[in-house]
Amino acid sequence: MSERVGTLTRRNLLKTAGSAAGAAALGGCLTGDGTDDSPSGELSTAFGNCWMCSHNCGQKASVRDGTVVNLTGVDGHPRGSAGPDTEGTLCPKGLAQLDKTHDPKRIKEPHIRDEDGNLQKVSWDEAFQYTAERLVEFDENNGAETFLDATSWAETSIFRTIWRDLYGSPERISRGIHVCAGPTFVTGGMMGVGSNNRVPDYQNSEYIIAWGRNVLNSFAGQFEAKGVLEAIENNGATLVTIDPQHTITAQKSEEWMPIEPRTDGALALAMANVIIEEERYDADFVENHTYGFEAYREAAAEMPPERAAEITGLDADQIRRVARGFAEAAPQAGISVWTGTAQAGNGWKATQNITALNGLVGNVDRPGGLRLWKYPATASFGEVCEQDYTNRAEYKEPALKKYDEYSDYPVRHIEGIAHNLVPEMVENGHVNGIVCHHDDPLKDGNAEAWIEAVEAMDLVISIDAYWNGVSRRADVVLPEATQLEKDTLGTGNWSAYPNHKWVTGAKAAVEPQWNTLPDFDILTGIADAMAGETGNDDWTIFQQWDSHEEFIDDQLSTLDLTLEELDSGETNYELVEEYDYEQWRDDDGFTFRFDLDQIDSFAKAAEEAGMDTAPEWIPPGTYGDETTEEYPLEFTDVRSVFFSHGSNQPHERLRDQFAKRNRLSGEDYRGNYLYLNPEDAAERGIETGDMVAIESKTGSGELMAVVTQRARPGFVTAEYGFGQTSAITTGEDAREKSADGMNTMMLHDMQMDPITGQVDRHIAVDVAPAGGD
Repeated sequence: MSERVGTLTRRNLLKTAGSAAGAAALGGCLTGDGTDDSPSGELSTAFGNCWMCSHNCGQKASVRDGTVVNLTGVDGHPRGSAGPDTEGTLCPKGLAQLDKTHDPKRIKEPHIRDEDGNLQKVSWDEAFQYTAERLVEFDENNGAETFLDATSWAETSIFRTIWRDLYGSPERISRGIHVCAGPTFVTGGMMGVGSNNRVPDYQNSEYIIAWGRNVLNSFAGQFEAKGVLEAIENNGATLVTIDPQHTITAQKSEEWMPIEPRTDGALALAMANVIIEEERYDADFVENHTYGFEAYREAAAEMPPERAAEITGLDADQIRRVARGFAEAAPQAGISVWTGTAQAGNGWKATQNITALNGLVGNVDRPGGLRLWKYPATASFGEVCEQDYTNRAEYKEPALKKYDEYSDYPVRHIEGIAHNLVPEMVENGHVNGIVCHHDDPLKDGNAEAWIEAVEAMDLVISIDAYWNGVSRRADVVLPEATQLEKDTLGTGNWSAYPNHKWVTGAKAAVEPQWNTLPDFDILTGIADAMAGETGNDDWTIFQQWDSHEEFIDDQLSTLDLTLEELDSGETNYELVEEYDYEQWRDDDGFTFRFDLDQIDSFAKAAEEAGMDTAPEWIPPGTYGDETTEEYPLEFTDVRSVFFSHGSNQPHERLRDQFAKRNRLSGEDYRGNYLYLNPEDAAERGIETGDMVAIESKTGSGELMAVVTQRARPGFVTAEYGFGQTSAITTGEDAREKSADGMNTMMLHDMQMDPITGQVDRHIAVDVAPAGGD
């Protein structure tokens, strides 16, 4: 083993990770210092696919002497432009790859935890061997079925083969369903349109509703914001924003509906009420291509606009006006919906009621409406793997479905796991280890319990570019190369090309920096070590490929493409297949479902949760928090164009830009901000720039206040993803680490959607000046 570095142990983790100063010391202690001289050689061009929010906007990189010196977008890129012959651009997250690639704060070499509990540097061979030994030991002592795969952000598809098929774990936490927008994804699938219910055909639309989405500021690729603006300019489209906050998207909208939080389901039913009562719906589509309309009609009849106005705080005339505008523009009318309506305890019904509007006006897979986007037909792992192997997880049942301890959770009928329940599963001995890949679940909900759970696990493996709450606590830390340092293949569905499937690919723009490796090489390195440690030839299946590029070429073989061909010329994408609208006409099995009583798993879950299978109104607090006299404010966290998940927050330039946007760049503070209305601020003696304490019934923390009319009275928000994931303290100790902001999920406990396990991020809180009255 190499020389031990530092004295980080499990016993002192909370103390060391607790402050920004401690984090800086940790980075220096474990990774060393030193930067390269400024590059001065010839300039060359390379490509990349941005993975900061996993949506693959194309990047063109200028490289000099092995250093990325500039990044721009790729013109005409499916995700990074408005379509053919348009400029490709990057948002601040995408541009941050320039910082991230050569960031001296990155994890620079592998580490393992020794017998004394210290993390120490080792070689890659030592790290792989140690990982294999610990995985074999874990399987012998606990069973591989108790090892949790939390690898949502891997940029290669083989992680599922590694942890599920070969190692044998059926436990996988899905970021998309459990902590992003489970009700949106799963209801879309059950209703017949899949997760396509998120993204409409923007450019062909004449009426766009951004429902709980700030689509001009937080998007799934540049094509979204550009598509909305193109629709307004070219089609004269109407943009409507439904959001408690006056966002950038609301600012550009013809209609802003400042809805009371968590009442979206009532608004959707009231719009349906208007459309049905005034016979503005598509009767032919409803009659011939839907199921359960009468149950839907009954639910809508109970929510006239006047009743919805009392619930939502909106004007009944505005509700009617928007409903009529949407129906009149249909089918060239689309709803953009994602996390905003899903991250609430009653988010399932909100999403069901919103999605139902598409079936009502018949905009399904028609230009400008809800497009049934399609992925390209790249080859699966099973199709390209030349070696047979045993799937060790094939007949293993996830603990949530297997054990009686979880019989009170309706989610077990729909999902195999739920983020908030993992600490309970650890306590019950049903989860004993975890692998996290470029993710920090300690910031995704139920944070304090998650921290204790990770501390209690027998084996923690972190594959990441940065030190975070998991990697600081890990037994194995494997430093991953960033996106511009690896070969990548991106495939997607929605984009600026509504009639084409597409792929995007890029070779590494620069060599892996320091002693890091791409994720494909890390995972195959673990597999090779497991082959030697177990003697099981199944683990040798990756040896048929000498590189990730060869593996990608096999994936692309169904499209008669290679990575070399994608990453050549002036672009790094290819439009590969064309497909038409109204695909449901040729699909005998297609049915748009208003009522979900035919889906047995949902019927069971709904019955246990006390909800109907048809659309209905479920008030806030039925599931999750209600505000009280002690906690009179409703809090939720939000996303912005600057940050997305844990790996962006370390970059000082983004923090500076964020502070500048909030007109607080003169302050030393570079954390997240709490946005609150002047009425709520005045009542508490709070002004912009003050440090404030926010408290729920289960947690507390401090961050800086921004007083703004854009915030709705009684509703406060903060940016997601900041803060050290350690115990929150008060007084001077808290102020020392306040510059790093706050992990907002320290306020959170068990609140969740009962059907999908989606974390409910609406929390009852109170706010006061820091330090007391």
